[in-house]
Amino acid sequence: MDWWWQAIIILGMFMLRLAVPLAVVLLVGYWLRRLDERWQAEAQTQQAEYQAQPEPVKSPLLRQLDQPCWVVKGCDEATRARCVAWRQPHRTCWLARRSPEGYLPEPCYDCPVFLYGQLGRPLLASHPL
Repeated sequence: MDWWWQAIIILGMFMLRLAVPLAVVLLVGYWLRRLDERWQAEAQTQQAEYQAQPEPVKSPLLRQLDQPCWVVKGCDEATRARCVAWRQPHRTCWLARRSPEGYLPEPCYDCPVFLYGQLGRPLLASHPL
């Protein structure tokens, strides 16, 4: 009968070594799956609320500043032909000016297009606010 107790002890140690950690992993996995389902439901609810909100109306100043700088400043054709920003409409005007010159010209610091762009909003009309 002594070997019987030894077999039970070995089986108990095996269960303690493998079955308990496996049970813990399965319980944590179940808990994480339920947590993920709850987070997904919250995200879908927030997304539905966001889509249901009406789009804010832009003020006339913001609509004007959402255009390229040569439109806001009212540059003529001769000025546009010399302008680096006009030749690179996919970039913001101050980055287009700074790249070849190495620095930003002084008038750019007071320009409403530059100040509006520094707030982190897009400048081109093709980008939504």
